Amino acid sequence: MERPTTATGPAVLPELPLQELECFSVLVHQLHFGRTAERLGLSQSRVSQLIKRLEARVGAPLFRRTSRRVELTDLGRALAEQTVPAFERLRDGYAAARARAGTARPLRLGFQCAVYEPVARAIGCLPEGAARLVELPWADPFSQLARGDVDLVIVLAPCREPGLEVLLEFSRQPVCVAVSAARRVGGAAGVGADELAALPLIEPRGPAPAYWREVNAPRWTPDGRELVYPAGAATIQEGLSMVAGTGRGLLLCERSTAYLQRPDIRFLPVPELASTSLAVVQHERRPHRMAADFVELLVRHVD
Repeated sequence: MERPTTATGPAVLPELPLQELECFSVLVHQLHFGRTAERLGLSQSRVSQLIKRLEARVGAPLFRRTSRRVELTDLGRALAEQTVPAFERLRDGYAAARARAGTARPLRLGFQCAVYEPVARAIGCLPEGAARLVELPWADPFSQLARGDVDLVIVLAPCREPGLEVLLEFSRQPVCVAVSAARRVGGAAGVGADELAALPLIEPRGPAPAYWREVNAPRWTPDGRELVYPAGAATIQEGLSMVAGTGRGLLLCERSTAYLQRPDIRFLPVPELASTSLAVVQHERRPHRMAADFVELLVRHVD
């Protein structure tokens, strides 16, 4: 069978509608136009437009839409079985090629407290040697990024620093307080505002901005009780040693407690304090070529 030709030579294969297939691939997983739009950074109307265009190319509906749900048609399911895995491999291959090209300067990734499981899984998807981890001080989340010592940081939110850009906020977690195992404090529901106000706390010691401290070492409970911080620590490990040895308390997110277990400390929930979250931040003027790929991988692994 002869391939079609043009006036200038053999014809190329028909162009694949890659943007439409990308939108289709994400919608297959999300089954929600709003979440798909958010994931792709598009408007919901643009997502609808891309899906309608793909359906027009294919020649039949790929999704059934009602006011309550979105589901695949039989044709859409068949298309998804063939194209979605292939499209994901295409994206992974492209990301891997970019990452290999960038291994001459690995992605220097700063983190606070611990490399949480979703972060570790995202790093594991990068080529070997493509990322280098740098532990950041508890109370200095942004200085190394501002100086250019790291390319990307995963730190406690918020970040409002000039010149720094938040790429992703994730892992919203309730707050716990670390106390000595020998100290009698808290009950079945955790630590209430009265007990927390009576407990001397340990604050981050370093150049973290005031707005960041207000969230991660609050001075007041929501009902107006003042919290007292008579001591400070440069690292969480230093703070935990002080907790065990002095009877003071230290506030931290619930997920961190899984990485900081020790027999002389208890971690108790503080339900009256607002939850905290993590932020992925880069320098606006020094974006690393693998930063966007890493964030995309992280989004896939965040629970």
